[in-house]
Amino acid sequence: MDYPIVSVKTEDGLKLHGIVADTDLKKRIVIFIHGTSSSFYLETFTKHFFEELPKNNIAFLSTDNRGAFVLDAYQNSGSAVEHFEDCIKDIDAWIKFALDRGYSEIVLVGHSLGTEKIVYYTNKGNYIDKVKAVILLGPADSFGFHYQELKDKLPALEIEAKELVKAGKGQQFLTTVWNSHAGVMPQNAESYLNLYSKGSELSKTFPFRNGGKLEYYKNIKVPVLSIIGDQHEYTVITSKEAIDLLKSENVNAEVVQFTNCSHDFIGKEEEITNKVIKFLSK
Repeated sequence: MDYPIVSVKTEDGLKLHGIVADTDLKKRIVIFIHGTSSSFYLETFTKHFFEELPKNNIAFLSTDNRGAFVLDAYQNSGSAVEHFEDCIKDIDAWIKFALDRGYSEIVLVGHSLGTEKIVYYTNKGNYIDKVKAVILLGPADSFGFHYQELKDKLPALEIEAKELVKAGKGQQFLTTVWNSHAGVMPQNAESYLNLYSKGSELSKTFPFRNGGKLEYYKNIKVPVLSIIGDQHEYTVITSKEAIDLLKSENVNAEVVQFTNCSHDFIGKEEEITNKVIKFLSK
């Protein structure tokens, strides 16, 4: 089977790439939204999705979004410069691509930050009525994790970011802490304030840290499958507490935990694929 490289252009002119495995039955398609600084070809489990989903008459589209890699200087995109709300434009473009290709049922699958983008999209997107199911792989509270990791360094970072934006230098990278993006990568001033200012849209999307009130998640009206590991998760609270919240805050949710499993599901790719297929067969 051929897996062609495909591309879309968002409403603000950003060119995004992906790879698709079509089916003869143009009905259901799974669209994958990657996490922080990843891409459509980096996650190991997507290989299994490509191989197994079409056997079950489910097409698979793995996509890039404007948070792919740390920085794409040519398009001024990447995790270091993205604004969270713009994920709507990216997912809109990919859903439109799938609809134009003849598919009528959209299943959104996200990993890590991609889960937050999907939860946000199901509340704010323009094709919500086309989304028939949601799958969250390694659901994360990126805002809470950032605050947990940087702690006492946060006031100085906020001051630097605000001063740069005020001076018309919002595209400049922060240097008070070089890895100012949750301690893992650099970030420019505008993106930092967009993601990590109190009351930001990202802060509202999956606030595990609050121990409840997952309002955007609660609003999802279609079936939801969440799969979480038990090692190095980004929920801020314990994985058990996060699982309890995922179960209690949405009546449409099924939640599964894999043991001896990392956030990236290394070594669990076949199990994830089988669980996804079982979920979608209902």
